[in-house]
Amino acid sequence: MNAHANPEDFDLYALGALDGEDKQQFEAHLRSCQDCRKQLAEAQAMSVLIGLTAPLLAPPPTVKAKLMDTIQKDRSAREAAATQTVLKPARRKAHWGLRFSLGFAMTTIVLALVCSWLWKMDTLHEQQLGHAMARLQKSEAQAERNQAAMRAMTRVMSAPDTVQVSLAHQAGTPPGTARVFYNARMGIVVYSGVISPAPSDKSYQLWLVPDSGAPVSAGLVEADQESGAAVAHLPQGLAAKAFAVTMEPSGGRPQPTGPKVLIGAVGSA
Repeated sequence: MNAHANPEDFDLYALGALDGEDKQQFEAHLRSCQDCRKQLAEAQAMSVLIGLTAPLLAPPPTVKAKLMDTIQKDRSAREAAATQTVLKPARRKAHWGLRFSLGFAMTTIVLALVCSWLWKMDTLHEQQLGHAMARLQKSEAQAERNQAAMRAMTRVMSAPDTVQVSLAHQAGTPPGTARVFYNARMGIVVYSGVISPAPSDKSYQLWLVPDSGAPVSAGLVEADQESGAAVAHLPQGLAAKAFAVTMEPSGGRPQPTGPKVLIGAVGSA
């Protein structure tokens, strides 16, 4: 442009007294107007010259106030810019810290879930192993009992002083039949037989009836005790005059209380 719309803006800008929107518009115009840039350079040179040659005078209050206001605004703008420069990285750091915290929390949750799952699986495996060990121990104990029973049966069956007693079914009771091999010297009874199943709340119990005194329990017997004989150990030298199977409450009783299902006298085989 050949003439600026506000010639006084050159002097004000040179003195640093132009601010606000006027300053922004003036600077925007300078970028596209070489003539105005030259005129501004002349105004700045003149202001320097005036500053060196003019006597020291107190500026008018309005100029001083405007200059101080411009300085204060410029300072506030610089402080605001510095605050933004400092705060932006802080926000990024805060955002990064938040993302890190969330990521760490998610990782912690995942690790906790994995640890919980591993603990449950380990507990389950321990339980399964415990059940398997219990079954194995039970099987081993049963195998030992079976071997002991076989040895006892072999000893009783091969001994010349073993007696055999046939047990007969009694009227009005579940049908069945059984045999007993008894060796008083060894104190061993071997029982085998088949009886109709007892009610769920009842058990079959074998008794030795001595020559004198109360019957002696030889333990519980199964309804189907033919394939696997039951072996009982009694006091050695106990003379028997009979054997009987009674139906007792589940688990048996110290003395017979129920009906006699099978009875056999010694010497009647």
